[in-house]
Amino acid sequence: MRTIVPNFAAAVVLASLGCGGGGSGSPKSVKVSGKVTLDAAPLASGKITFEGTEGTPPTVLDITNGTFEGQMTPGKKTVRVSSFKEYPPEKGKAGPGYDQPQLKDTIPARFNTQSKDIREVTEAGPNEFTIPVTRQ
Repeated sequence: MRTIVPNFAAAVVLASLGCGGGGSGSPKSVKVSGKVTLDAAPLASGKITFEGTEGTPPTVLDITNGTFEGQMTPGKKTVRVSSFKEYPPEKGKAGPGYDQPQLKDTIPARFNTQSKDIREVTEAGPNEFTIPVTRQ
C-alpha cells in the first residue's frame, strides 16, 4: 500500500503539469479588450463570450458601459454577445418558475446563439475588437 500512494501522488503532479500547469507546452494567455455597441450606443451591461473553434474552453467577459477586457488563449473564436433583462412573471401560465420574474436576452440570436462572427486572437496582439450589435 505504501508504494501506491507515492506513485499516485506523483501521477497527479505530473498530470497537472501536462494540463496547462505552466509547462513550456501550455497555451499562452493574452490580453483582449474592446467595445460593444447596441444600435451605435455603448451597450450598458452584458456578457461577451469568446468560444474557441478548436475545442478550447470559452472565455466569458463582462461588458460594462460598452467596454470589456480580459485574458484568453490565442486562436479563432466565435463571438457571442448577451444582455439579460428581468421581466415580470408571465400571466396565465401555471407551474414551477412561472410565478418568478423571467430573464430574457435582449440581444438578437444572430449575435449570440446563432453568431457567425469569428475573430482571431493572436499572441502578437493588439486583440482590440469592436463589436457592433443591432436590433434590426
